[in-house]
Amino acid sequence: MKTKSLKIVSAIVIALFALGTTAYAQHSQAGIDSGRARPVIEGKAISKVEAEKKYPPPRSGGYPTGERDPHDAPYVVTSPYPPHQKFNCSKIAYGGLVLDTTANKVFVRP
Repeated sequence: MKTKSLKIVSAIVIALFALGTTAYAQHSQAGIDSGRARPVIEGKAISKVEAEKKYPPPRSGGYPTGERDPHDAPYVVTSPYPPHQKFNCSKIAYGGLVLDTTANKVFVRP
């Protein structure tokens, strides 16, 4: 009787382990697919006056700074706003304001 119940419990544990690892692998693959690279959008410069008029800065003070990925070209900047779109800021001066057209917010080019 004990060996029979031990076999049943062992089979259930193995089945749950197999289902759990399969579900985890599918979840991980979905995360990889959703992180596909988006195309780099041409950055649009905006003046400080126009930015403050149409897109007021957050309450924390100034506009947040975009981020540079060392693996990208030096003029490619990632927006600090979701979905963290990449912008080509080659025609925008360092410290200039960039309009994130996907989030309709402004950030500073690093």
